[in-house]
Amino acid sequence: MKKLISALVAAAIVLTCVFAFAGCSGASVDETYDIVMITDGGAVNDDAYNQSAWSGVTSYVEEYNQSAAEGEQLSCRYYQPHVAEGETLETQQALEYIELAVSKGAGTVVLPTSVFENAAYEAAMQYPDVRFLLVDGTPKASGSDTDAYMQNVMTVSFNTLQSGFLAGYYAVIAGNTDLGYFGSVNSESSSSYGAGYVQGAQYAAAQLGIPVRLDYADYDSPILDYNYDFTIKANYKPIGSTQVFIVNVENGTGSGTYTHGQNVTVTADPAPQGKVFDHWECKSDTEGVKDSKVNISDDDEPSMNLLVEECDCTITAVYVDAPSTTYAVTVNDASGAAYSTQYVIAGESVNVVAPSPERGMVFDHWQISDEGEGIIDDVNAKDTWVHVSDETQDITLTPVYAESESPTFTVSVVTGEGGSGESTGSGSFVTGDVVPIVAAVPQEGYIFSHWSSADEDGYGADVAMENEYFPSTTYTMVNRYQAVAERMYDEGVSVIYAGGNPECNVVSDATWSYSYQKLAIGAENWQTSWDNYLTTTVKDYGSAVKAALSDFRGGYNYTGDCSNSGVYLSAVDEDFKAQYDEVYSSLASGKIALIDVAPGADVRQVVNSNVLTLDYWIAG
Repeated sequence: MKKLISALVAAAIVLTCVFAFAGCSGASVDETYDIVMITDGGAVNDDAYNQSAWSGVTSYVEEYNQSAAEGEQLSCRYYQPHVAEGETLETQQALEYIELAVSKGAGTVVLPTSVFENAAYEAAMQYPDVRFLLVDGTPKASGSDTDAYMQNVMTVSFNTLQSGFLAGYYAVIAGNTDLGYFGSVNSESSSSYGAGYVQGAQYAAAQLGIPVRLDYADYDSPILDYNYDFTIKANYKPIGSTQVFIVNVENGTGSGTYTHGQNVTVTADPAPQGKVFDHWECKSDTEGVKDSKVNISDDDEPSMNLLVEECDCTITAVYVDAPSTTYAVTVNDASGAAYSTQYVIAGESVNVVAPSPERGMVFDHWQISDEGEGIIDDVNAKDTWVHVSDETQDITLTPVYAESESPTFTVSVVTGEGGSGESTGSGSFVTGDVVPIVAAVPQEGYIFSHWSSADEDGYGADVAMENEYFPSTTYTMVNRYQAVAERMYDEGVSVIYAGGNPECNVVSDATWSYSYQKLAIGAENWQTSWDNYLTTTVKDYGSAVKAALSDFRGGYNYTGDCSNSGVYLSAVDEDFKAQYDEVYSSLASGKIALIDVAPGADVRQVVNSNVLTLDYWIAG
């Protein structure tokens, strides 16, 4: 039955997948192909690895066919699996496409990027007569970190040590003397990129006879001396000559001092037991101004907007007796103590939000007092809806937290001078969390001005605030690893090498705050057109794939390096081309010998010159 299902899946894929041909004509869905490449979900014109690998396949086939006898020519095709944006190709889906390729007669299957490591391992055992070319990865059994060398799999790797050297060397000869490196101890390649970068910068500094400083940080190192936490402050300013109007909200939130035309969110407090919200009552507190001048968006919704007019006003949430019994929906904190309670009549629903977890923890699921089906929309969502009925009656929800696999960052929301009371929104959060935040009511003679943020060093945290000028708004937790790059830039670094790691994009993100004053060096990108890159270290999948197909050897690894032009920089200014070419040749010939560093090892061991000062970001 499993074989039949696989065959049906393969047939369906044939009709829907994206494909292309090289060295073929008059192709049809029944045609067979000698070489099939499966993309990682990207297109073959993605200006990245898929395009580079596919160019290597087509170049090999075209050259082979030029000298091949008629009837012996090769054909090739690619399949592009459908992968949703932000997701990664799953092993099972990759195996289905490999099965399809084999069913179409493929003798060689090309798999670009490490996403195929598990699929290559399983497929190589299932199809021992098929040759697999795995680029930038090594076959691994599912759940294992052990590399497997298999007789029908040829692998391709790249010399990241040389790539890093080229990046460090070029950064210095291009005029940068304050450098940064952003790496990862959990990335196998990152340590080699970093060691090469340090040695390249050192080599250029010695060659030019100039001092160079280099900040070096592994963002996920347990000994990294950096605090990602930050503070958000509600700022106020004296009213002075500014005309302001006082909004007083009774039985709700939204009170404050505002200017004419401001849009204020007003929300009623939860209804008391036995009551339900009925309407808003609006009253002008300015003599000569009618109550009708108070401009609210909706008088019978518990949360609405007020457009501040030229008058003081009082807005009151009015509650009436509930038409039937109200039931309590109570949210506890992690200890089981009551955190909030809302009273709801049967047949209605209420939104619940879990309290912020302690540092290092993240919401996992709700524990519900009544496990009746349909009570809660999503038991795994910290912000969800609960449905009340006569059958469920009172409901108690207790959040269950677990240790976070992603880093958590503590945000402290404080009230600045001129505010009265506590501003809300503090807690421990992970990247992507959207957090509501409300400023304390201004003291008499003050008005809310804006929100500001700062880390422990006083530098702005660049938190994504929905509207920094509204006292009631939200902020979204950005990737706080970006703070490492931001601190380097703040302290004078002019260019940072991204280091080939899962969080490398935060380096380019950090440059946005500095326009063209700061630059990034990209790693592992095949090509980039983004203006704030000084250059990018390139792994040339195309040349490596072509070379490996020309001399396929199972159980063997082909290394792309300077000797075969497998690694290089994407852009080199003509003013520095001669120096770059000379160093490139020395790396290719082995004249320049480099020292590699194991993941997590102290990179200071590769420094042997007093022209380079390495600031290694560790505690103590």
